[in-house]
Amino acid sequence: MAETNQSIPLAPARDHQSNHNEVEVLKTKHTKIIKLCGCITATILLLSVVIIILSFTVFRVKDPKLTTNGITLTNLDLMLNNVPQVKLNMSLLIDLSIKNPNVAFFKLGNTTTTVYYRGVAVAEGRTLPGLVKARGTLRMNVTTDMVADRLVSSPDLVADVTKGEMNLSSYSVIPGRVNILSIVKKHVDVRMNCFVVVNISSRAIQDMNCHYKVKL
Repeated sequence: MAETNQSIPLAPARDHQSNHNEVEVLKTKHTKIIKLCGCITATILLLSVVIIILSFTVFRVKDPKLTTNGITLTNLDLMLNNVPQVKLNMSLLIDLSIKNPNVAFFKLGNTTTTVYYRGVAVAEGRTLPGLVKARGTLRMNVTTDMVADRLVSSPDLVADVTKGEMNLSSYSVIPGRVNILSIVKKHVDVRMNCFVVVNISSRAIQDMNCHYKVKL
C-alpha cells in the first residue's frame, strides 16, 4: 500500500497577525484600566487627606472667648432707718466682649444676665441678637436694675449694709451658632460667672472675679 503524506495546513499569516494585534489591544486596554483605577484611587486618597486637614483647620469650630471688661455700679440709692430698715435701689452695668476665632461669623441670640444676692435672683438684663464677624470681637453692655423688694426681703441685707459690703454674683448666657460655608453648623453656648463685692461707702465695685465656659 502506498503511503500518502498528509500535511497540516498552516494558518495564514494574516490570521496570525490579527491575533497578535488583538492581544496588543487587550494589553493596552488593561494598562489603561489600571492607570485609570490608579488615578481614581490617588484622587480619593488626596480628597480624603484634604478633608481631614480641613476638618482640623478651616472646618474646626473653635471656642469663642468671653471677657468681662468691667462691672460698674451705675446707681445706688440707700436709706437706712433706725428700725433698722433698709431701702435700697441699685443698678449694675456689665461690660462684655466676645471674640470669635473662627473663619465664619458667629450669630448670637438673646443674651441674658441674671444677678444674684445671697443665692436669690434680684435682677435681670437682656441684649438683642447680634453678629460677630469672622475673627472679630463684639462688645456688649448689659444693664441690670435690682428689684428692691427682693433685696430688702433678705434677712442678711441689714448686716451687709452695716458692714459696708455686699457680695453679688452674675450669670450670663450667650447662645449662638457658627456656620462655616453652610457645611458645618454648630450650636454654641457661652456662659460667664462673675463674683463681685460692692463697697457701700465708696459706691463702687471693690473686687471682681469672673470665669467663663463654652458648651458645644
